[in-house]
Amino acid sequence: MKTSTPSGGSPRGGSLLAEEYGDCLKGRSQESAGEEKLALVGSLVLDRFLIERRIGSGGFGVVYEAWDGRLERPVAVKAIEQRGEAGKRVMREAQAAARLNHPGIVTLYEMGEEDGNALLVSELVEGDTLARLAAEDVLSDREIGDIGADLCEALDHAHSRGVIHRDIKPQNVQVVDGQPRAKLMDFGIALVADAAGLTQTGDVVGTLAYMSPEQAEGLEAGPEADVYSLALTLYECWSGENPHRRGNAVATVRSIGRRARPLRRLRPDLPRELAEEIDACLDPRPQHRPLLEELGGAIEDSLDELADHAMSTPRRVGLRLGVLGIAAAVGAILVLGHGLVLP
Repeated sequence: MKTSTPSGGSPRGGSLLAEEYGDCLKGRSQESAGEEKLALVGSLVLDRFLIERRIGSGGFGVVYEAWDGRLERPVAVKAIEQRGEAGKRVMREAQAAARLNHPGIVTLYEMGEEDGNALLVSELVEGDTLARLAAEDVLSDREIGDIGADLCEALDHAHSRGVIHRDIKPQNVQVVDGQPRAKLMDFGIALVADAAGLTQTGDVVGTLAYMSPEQAEGLEAGPEADVYSLALTLYECWSGENPHRRGNAVATVRSIGRRARPLRRLRPDLPRELAEEIDACLDPRPQHRPLLEELGGAIEDSLDELADHAMSTPRRVGLRLGVLGIAAAVGAILVLGHGLVLP
């Protein structure tokens, strides 16, 4: 693992999400102005956390590495300007995190407000995003399987506490440095049972290329939506191809409702039972998808059959080419609804 990733999901040197899509989605001038207001390096926030350096940014704020002077430990601080949807997203993330306590989920330590900014303080995890590691093609099939098993356990914990993530994707998974252990992060658009809703039927929220069909249609997303997005993430990691990503948003949405090519057509060397379970989880009909524990069981049962060394030849190049159509897709956002993040 080559870089360190904070709990806010931004690899040192800049967020992968921001690098690829931030300018397209927000515009350079708007993003730069917002980040100037969030320039906190060298300041003490919440009378406790010394901001040491910026480590990334995304559509909703800036992430810093900081030092907790009281407990003497490094932390990640996500600073978000409290305006419009961004302010609501902060509360949603805090509400979700308050219900969760699991080693496979990044821990939120504290939430506060200062100078008009919402501050989320969380654990600083040394490692890298799954998106970056998959793009570099450095993970073995066994390591991807281990990561998938971790994510199944983390999501099972979240679902048991009434939290639906709704934005599972490689960028929202951190892989701990030096070991194939994964942590799920960014519950900013999570659906929290019994909490005040920020979306209603007809709203489209999530990251387009990883959305379940029901999310793309603006329908209510339950645990089945997370199963779909997790299976799609693993499909992409094992094959190097996202089966729904297209050159523009409209074409991607049309593809979401169709069945993906069977995984074994791209990777015939993978265990048959595992590949078939992934395919079943990608059924466009949520009621026909396997349960999360069934997916986790299929992964666990196949671990010993998965190669534990990096592939000698690169996987398909879909992960590396996925951003080429982003600029063309921006114009279609209004058609698809609010809350949408392009792949």
